[in-house]
Parts: sequence; structure tokens; C-alpha cells
Amino acid sequence: MLEESIAALDRDPVAAVRSALASRIKARCADAAARITRESIQFHGAIGFTDEFDAGLYLKRALVLTAWLGAASWHRRRYARLTHAGGST
Repeated sequence: MLEESIAALDRDPVAAVRSALASRIKARCADAAARITRESIQFHGAIGFTDEFDAGLYLKRALVLTAWLGAASWHRRRYARLTHAGGST
């Protein structure tokens, strides 16, 4: 996904296309981070929530970063709006 978007950024200098790609990447990365950290907590059990184990720290950090600059659902709506308004990406 990231490689495809970087290649598209090189091909298309239009700001709307770049904005759409940024939203697409942000939504996918936010979803992946949330899923990976939650599965890590599930895998490690209760120790994942303790301060002595880094999985809890990673989950907290992923939650902050997924909300930073807009949540995944907001970026999905933005991507849909930009691709329908300015053509397909």
C-alpha cells in the first residue's frame, strides 16, 4: 500500500490526489496499528496491561497516533469525497 502510494505521488502532482492518498495511507496504518496492538494484548493476556510489559505502552501509543490528525473513519470519508470529486485514485 505504501509503495503504491509513493509511486502515485511521484506520478501525480495534483494536490487533491496527494491529499486523497495521504488519507488512504493514514486510515490503513491506523487500522493496522490498532489491530496489531490489540492482538498483542490478547496474545500476552493480562501482562499486556502492566507497566512492566511494553505491549500496553504500544497500545496506548497506537491509540494516540490513530487519533492524531484525524481518525481512520474520518480519513476514509475524506478519501471517498476527494476521489469522487476529482476523479479516481
